[in-house]
Amino acid sequence: MILGLVIVPLLPGFYSTLLFGQPWAFPMGLLLAYPTALLIGTPLILAFSHRNWLAWWQLCIAGALCALPLELLYWHVQTPPHLEAFTLGNALLLEGWGIFAGLGFWLLAISGTSPVSWRELLGSWR
Repeated sequence: MILGLVIVPLLPGFYSTLLFGQPWAFPMGLLLAYPTALLIGTPLILAFSHRNWLAWWQLCIAGALCALPLELLYWHVQTPPHLEAFTLGNALLLEGWGIFAGLGFWLLAISGTSPVSWRELLGSWR
């Protein structure tokens, strides 16, 4: 789990930089992701682990919960003139990155302890 807490905060900043072609997104993402992972993600994963809530969808919810304080921060900070205003679309995108990070954590820290089948990921087709 420690490896997941160290590597997963890199993912949203890294992939948003690649997908959107904004080099400033990576260092900004790191500055926001690591404190969030430490202050919110670590207690959440400890609480989820204690309750044995370690399914992929439960950790996606944990990732979404980790993104909420950053959304509040974005809404309360004045937007610099060279950036677009923070809107509902941006908030949903940020939640998507949180969900992606939760899934990445599950893939890296949890699912590695047992084989994962398509049926487990997608459910039954029948």
